[in-house]
Amino acid sequence: MAIETVKEEIKKSGEKNVVINRAIKSRANDPFFVKKAKEAEAFLEQHGLPQAYVK
Repeated sequence: MAIETVKEEIKKSGEKNVVINRAIKSRANDPFFVKKAKEAEAFLEQHGLPQAYVK
């Protein structure tokens, strides 16, 4: 990816400290993160959130 392309994408985003790198692989389906997400969901179902965080 050319540096000019990255600079153009940063300008479009409107943010000053944004780094866009399309070469970074998504970890959404990584078994480790899938397992942690399921554990967190089970914990929240069992214990819930404190009232301060529930709107």
